Amino acid sequence: MAFTLTDVQQAALLEALGLPADTTDPELVVDTVTDLVAQAEALDPAKPSTVAAAAKKAGMELLDKDAANALRRDAAEGRKMAAAAAQERIAASVDDAIRKGKITPGRRKHWVNLISADPEMADVLAKVPDETAAPMSETGHSMNPEPGSDLAEPGEWFY
Repeated sequence: MAFTLTDVQQAALLEALGLPADTTDPELVVDTVTDLVAQAEALDPAKPSTVAAAAKKAGMELLDKDAANALRRDAAEGRKMAAAAAQERIAASVDDAIRKGKITPGRRKHWVNLISADPEMADVLAKVPDETAAPMSETGHSMNPEPGSDLAEPGEWFY
């Protein structure tokens, strides 16, 4: 019985075997198939080297259990640190607004919760004019002129 392939089938077979497209030697094709079958039979899917090779071929990397647990632990710690840093930034922006009189100290917790829920509110708080809620500048006689600046002779302050 003669076994014939179309040109498309022949090209697909040669490509699957890793042979050049212009290969015409049938013995080379048979030998290549025989070698591949022998290699496949020698592969034990339960062997770690087989699993590692398959993972590497798929673009993956294997980790042992301890390394994976260490990575998970470090990632969780990193998330906690990032959350703490974000809370610190929020608290600092709210405290700065209190120092500038934009909001009263009694509204601190409200603004911290508000910015934690919606980070865009930090921009709103930053745009509030200074001294909106509480005046921080001295009112009345806030200027202290140079004593005796308009006197012909400086006055004696000490005896």
